Amino acid sequence: MSREPLIQKLSIIQKQFQLKLDEIRETHQHKGNKGSNVEQIIRDFLKVYFPSDNKIGQGEIIDSDGGISNQIDVIMTNAYHPHINDLSQPSLYFIEGIACAGEVKSILNSEGLTTILSNCLRYKNLNLRLSKEMMIHSNPSDTKRFIEKRPYFLFAFESQLTLNTIFERVSEFINQNCKEIRQQIDAIFLLDRGAIINFGDGQGSFQFRDPQGKSLPGLIIRPLEIEPNLLFSFVTWISAVIQRFTIYNNVLIHYLMKGQMS
Repeated sequence: MSREPLIQKLSIIQKQFQLKLDEIRETHQHKGNKGSNVEQIIRDFLKVYFPSDNKIGQGEIIDSDGGISNQIDVIMTNAYHPHINDLSQPSLYFIEGIACAGEVKSILNSEGLTTILSNCLRYKNLNLRLSKEMMIHSNPSDTKRFIEKRPYFLFAFESQLTLNTIFERVSEFINQNCKEIRQQIDAIFLLDRGAIINFGDGQGSFQFRDPQGKSLPGLIIRPLEIEPNLLFSFVTWISAVIQRFTIYNNVLIHYLMKGQMS
């Protein structure tokens, strides 16, 4: 089956996103209202393009050791998260039941980027407990990055910073704060500029290859001039990094029996 209809559909939606942003600007001059509306645009978009098991919400994520994330704009659950959340309001989620998470900005600036990178590190430092009986359907690289931790992205409608500047800022933050790959931000999508994807050690299932066929590790810049359909890249990336596994107990067991399990 050709993927062209999907590419064309996402291209149309991408243009509609910009129109929606313009409408939000006109309707909501208050910064907070504008931010809430652009976040909802992305949540509504993801609800359409991912299976019903992947519930889309917002809020904070906790681990069974008492760790907690900052407020997160987009939280996508996996099939094992209990259905206890009001998806229309900020809520509390459990890290074992998370498929991926991300931040949404109407306009990305320098201060916002720094805050998001710090929030990402806090999210990545949550202690996720894997069930001993679980079956993992993944390779070692992706298991370490996306099962022992969970993917994290930034999506911005506009950016005051160029892709090269963001690349430099992210690289500097990584060198100073999170040299371990699985603690790093996994992807950045800018509707008006393009994407920066973190390919980790280059050994995961989602790879970027040079003309010689060599898989390249680390941060890779993909400007709109090269890949104009950003939403296609966005959906492709999330689909690739959400890993498949099977667990046989309730993820709440680590919270209900805190201190009684190892």
